[in-house]
Amino acid sequence: MVNRWAAPIGASRAGAAHRRANRPCQDALLCRELRSADGRPVMVMAVADGHGGRRYLRSDVGSRLACEGALAAVERALQERPPGDGDGGWSRWLERELPEAVVAGWLQAVEADWHRQPGEGPFQPLLYGSTLGLVVMTPLWWGHTGLGDWDLVRVEADGRALLVEEESDPAAAGEATCSLCLPQAAALFAPRAALHPIPPDDDAFALVLCTDGIRKSCATDADFLTLAAWLARSGGEAGSEGAGTLEAALDRISREGSGDDVTVAIGRLGVPGEEPAAAGGPAPARAQTPPPPRPAIGRAVAIGLGLAAAGAALLALVWPRSGPPEVLPAASPGLQAAREEVARLCAQPTTIPLALRRRAELFAALRKGQADPTRLKAAAAGDPLAALIAADVAPTAPGVPAQTSRPRPLQALGACPALLAALDQQWAAAPPSPPPAP
Repeated sequence: MVNRWAAPIGASRAGAAHRRANRPCQDALLCRELRSADGRPVMVMAVADGHGGRRYLRSDVGSRLACEGALAAVERALQERPPGDGDGGWSRWLERELPEAVVAGWLQAVEADWHRQPGEGPFQPLLYGSTLGLVVMTPLWWGHTGLGDWDLVRVEADGRALLVEEESDPAAAGEATCSLCLPQAAALFAPRAALHPIPPDDDAFALVLCTDGIRKSCATDADFLTLAAWLARSGGEAGSEGAGTLEAALDRISREGSGDDVTVAIGRLGVPGEEPAAAGGPAPARAQTPPPPRPAIGRAVAIGLGLAAAGAALLALVWPRSGPPEVLPAASPGLQAAREEVARLCAQPTTIPLALRRRAELFAALRKGQADPTRLKAAAAGDPLAALIAADVAPTAPGVPAQTSRPRPLQALGACPALLAALDQQWAAAPPSPPPAP
């Protein structure tokens, strides 16, 4: 069986604010190739974000132990049975068995660390509090699980980016974010767990797993997805300079964005019938498919990220704003991507409300006139969902949802009643635009 996964790569950097305060990086990262009991390669990526602050004095250690324990738990499971095609309880494993093993192992590891170097007062897991995001990539399926405010993005070969997983309701746990130090930690993995089969003819794609510092550095979800798509492409094109280039990019993201620690891990699935690229090497691509145009990032961190000339060791950190976007022709890739997104959403109408709630920031920005719907629609090939939301804003009245004037543009793309109703609900939940100045 041909393995189409390249060895994952990644980087973790202390945030600009932490460096100024001479504080350690609270993030941790592990990317590794494991072997199952039947000898098949399995790629694993883990990222963790220690909470920091006085209540979590050893969370930098907690995040490191979280990644180490997660990979150890995955390796033990793979030695017990082959991953196969994902049947045989692997979904349950991601939801329950793996979380229980990870949390139990983490608790033992942090307590052992405390006893090696006791601090003041009694031992408390709280001192080591951390999030954890984990992705397992096998020849026939890939899956994810974890808890806390990490994000996972799938980037297609044509540059389209889809937010696969995020923390949707941390308040349900009674905390700002879910954490390994909570008593109910193992139960909090299940909502973030899923198994995805890989069809034999599936096109190449990349998975971008990152801690929250990267998303917090972007003004909107659309900007974050654009940045994730760039990271997916540049992380695989940087060759032997991949690690250094990625680290330089993360430093810039933190410095001109959130100031928080920033960590990213990237896994890449190649084209069927082709061997995967080596770690950091270029992802295989179909010869007839030209590389996608680099989209403008709009209101993202005001940083641009692009590769320097071939062989350069640093990034040319320039991503200028684009000029006025052109109207999409009827046969454009952007319009086709928008139609496909409508079809995808309407094929699973129960998933539509959550998909739109995850774009609450974009709804608010459009409602307040802080985002340009024309630019979002022009960039439909890179983020079709953002383009659909932007298309639902009336062109004659910026910030006013299109349902106030019929017919709605999305109906021409085949939008189902469930999608239109969910858009209405999300527009109603978005903060209203400010009244005009007198």
